[in-house]
Amino acid sequence: MKRIYFTRLLSVLVGAVLSLSAAANQVAVESRISIQVADRDKTSAEVVAKAESLGGYFNSVDDSSVALKVPAVKARELIEFIKSNWKPTEETYRAEEVVTSLDQLHASLKAKEELYAQYTNLLANASVADIVEVEIAATRVIGEIEVLKGQLRALQHRLDFSSVVLNYHLLERERPRDDTTSPFPWLNKLGINALLRGFAQ
Repeated sequence: MKRIYFTRLLSVLVGAVLSLSAAANQVAVESRISIQVADRDKTSAEVVAKAESLGGYFNSVDDSSVALKVPAVKARELIEFIKSNWKPTEETYRAEEVVTSLDQLHASLKAKEELYAQYTNLLANASVADIVEVEIAATRVIGEIEVLKGQLRALQHRLDFSSVVLNYHLLERERPRDDTTSPFPWLNKLGINALLRGFAQ
C-alpha cells in the first residue's frame, strides 16, 4: 500500500514539475525510466516514433537504452505513453532551475555587445597606429559574443526540450523444467534427463 501511494505521489509531483517547466520555461527536466521489455529493437522503434509524433527526436540509442528529446509541453504525454505500454521498474526525475544562468548569460552578452559598440566607435576616430590594436580587441570580443550566444542557444534548448532516458531490462525467459519426462517410457528408463542435466553442469 505504501509503495502504491508513493508511486502515485511521484506521478503527481512529476506532473507538477513538467507543468512548471512548460509554464514558466525556466526549469530543465530530465526523466529516467527503466522498463521491462521482450524486444529492445521493437520497443526503441515504437518509443522513437511516439517522440517524433510529439515533435521530438532521439538523441542516442544503444543496446540497453534510448535517450530522447521532446518538447517540454509534451514530456508528460510521452512518459504516460511509456508507462501505459511497458512495466516501469524504476523512475527518477531531476529538475534544474536555470533562470539564474539565463540571466547571467544575457547580462554578459549585453556587456560584450556594448563593449563591441565602443570599439566600433573608436575605430571611426582611431589613428592609423591604433587601428590594428582596436581591430584585434574588437575581433576578440566578437568571438566571445558568439560563444555566449551558443551557450544561450544550448541552455534554451534544454528548457524547450525535456530529456527522457529509457533503460531496458529484458524479460527473463522461463527456464526448462528439470523434472520433465519423455512421452517415450524407454527414454525415461535410460535416464536421459539426468544425463542432459549432467552435461548442463
